[in-house]
Amino acid sequence: MGFEFDTEGLEELRQAVARNPQKVLDEVSKFLTRGGAVYKSTILNNPWRLGMAGGGAPRASGNLAGTHVTDQSTWEWRIKPTAGYAIFVHEGTRKMSSRPWLDYAQEQNRGEIEKLETELLDNLINDLSE
Repeated sequence: MGFEFDTEGLEELRQAVARNPQKVLDEVSKFLTRGGAVYKSTILNNPWRLGMAGGGAPRASGNLAGTHVTDQSTWEWRIKPTAGYAIFVHEGTRKMSSRPWLDYAQEQNRGEIEKLETELLDNLINDLSE
């Protein structure tokens, strides 16, 4: 799971980068860090409960939640579990129903991520239009 920028407005972004590249990088880094924290909070603090229809990383022993690692680069943020069995929990098996906690976290936080995107663009527009 991760998030990336939409290509709409890419030319304007290129022009903004040319005028003030450090401001753009700082704002993007802030966006990725805040957005990542939103996803990570849902994944780690809102466990999927047995018999329920949604939640973060399922908790039996707590091991699965503890295996999530994050990676942030200039334009991208990702989180993924490293437990070998995570795919079977997320996608399910013939003996166990799926518990797609990563999909759940993405869907639950769509509105908050959109707010952060708007804040990012507003900050860039306000700063770069001066």
